[in-house]
Amino acid sequence: MSQNGWHRVDPADVPDDGRVRSVVVDGRTVALSRCGARLGALENRCPHQGGPLGEGSIEKGLLRCPWHGYDYDPLTGKPPEGFSDGVAAYRVDERADGVYVQLPPLRTEVRTVADVMVETLVAHGVTRVFGMVGHSNLGFADALRRAEQRGELTYIGIRHEGAAAFAASAYGKLTGRPAACFAIAGPGSTNLLTGLYDAKLDQSPVVAISGQVPSKVLGAALSKMSTCLRCSRTWRCRPPRSTVAATTRSSRRWR
Repeated sequence: MSQNGWHRVDPADVPDDGRVRSVVVDGRTVALSRCGARLGALENRCPHQGGPLGEGSIEKGLLRCPWHGYDYDPLTGKPPEGFSDGVAAYRVDERADGVYVQLPPLRTEVRTVADVMVETLVAHGVTRVFGMVGHSNLGFADALRRAEQRGELTYIGIRHEGAAAFAASAYGKLTGRPAACFAIAGPGSTNLLTGLYDAKLDQSPVVAISGQVPSKVLGAALSKMSTCLRCSRTWRCRPPRSTVAATTRSSRRWR
């Protein structure tokens, strides 16, 4: 039970000094850290590309994102001087009966572009989706989760993007129905190509969906970036029943 938004943290989840961890509070994940005698709680999402701050580390008194090394004050969520992006911080209270975190009310979910994409897949008979969740397809993955909760499709997680493409191709061959596979931007999407070419050769219906970075950081300067359309052109012919779709900012609100 909570009172005025205060929720008790399981004692086993309270970190030791100089440590941070992801803690589930009221169904939401919080980055809970301890620096000296003080506890801090931040939203468990780096504002850069959504990295899980609770999986990071405390470096010289700052909480470092495990994905790209962005630093934040573990108590206030403020970035170092010269940076403007910050993380939402929550109040923490250490009481005699345990540690409590005050969380804001749950936000009402809104329909996003990613939701529309998933609804379109379902409308065209796609009920099986194979893929790997990563930083550039989190909005799409969230939409898949909501659709699965509604009983509209089944998501099968895999450990390599190539396996996702081959699984989708095999599903199409065995059932004659389309399946979808998805990956993150850059090397994740290029890993789909071998399985998609297998689908092309056997005329298996497959939909491939790629994550994408924001347009403002799109370019050759990024070490893990590639243009999916350019990769597909190296085949000299597009698969007749396979589709490559690049998503940009799939977590935007649908208007």
